[in-house]
Amino acid sequence: MRKLILNLSFGILAALAYTSYALAAFPPPICQKFEGTLTLSIDPACQILTRSDTRIYFPDLLLPNGLSQFLGVPGTCFTGAITNGELDNRPVIGTSYSGQTTHNLESPAQFSAATTLILTNQNGSPIGNIYFRDAGLFTDGAGSVREQLVVVGANGLFWGVKGTVQIAGNEFTGAPVTGQFCR
Repeated sequence: MRKLILNLSFGILAALAYTSYALAAFPPPICQKFEGTLTLSIDPACQILTRSDTRIYFPDLLLPNGLSQFLGVPGTCFTGAITNGELDNRPVIGTSYSGQTTHNLESPAQFSAATTLILTNQNGSPIGNIYFRDAGLFTDGAGSVREQLVVVGANGLFWGVKGTVQIAGNEFTGAPVTGQFCR
């Protein structure tokens, strides 16, 4: 019995040593810092509902009887512009399309949404699109929010990234955006 326990102990130690070695072989993630200023405008055409990539990255939000779906009524869809945008200290230009979604949150001050962010370089060449699910909180009657966007998909040079973006301030007058994307 003692020999069995010793063999098992050495076997477990060997497995742990191999696992540590195997995990050490994976390189650390490569992350890119993203920042800028977001200014939103109401989108009366609600473009997030008609974009072809919405069907790919947010199909559940288009189902008429889904648990959550785009509200799609006036005042719940937005377009945005990212100014002074930087991705790892390189200038970028951003355009966003977003729509509030139905939710069962505890307070009317809370909201959820889905957002498509399109980033280009200064020359207008596409870098890629990043798709987010958003959750936020209205912090005052003047329209200020605290919002977190979580990456749920991406394409172009962002294929496979994970990450989050935070927004704090009045998005209609210009709110700071900061976050990072890692792979």
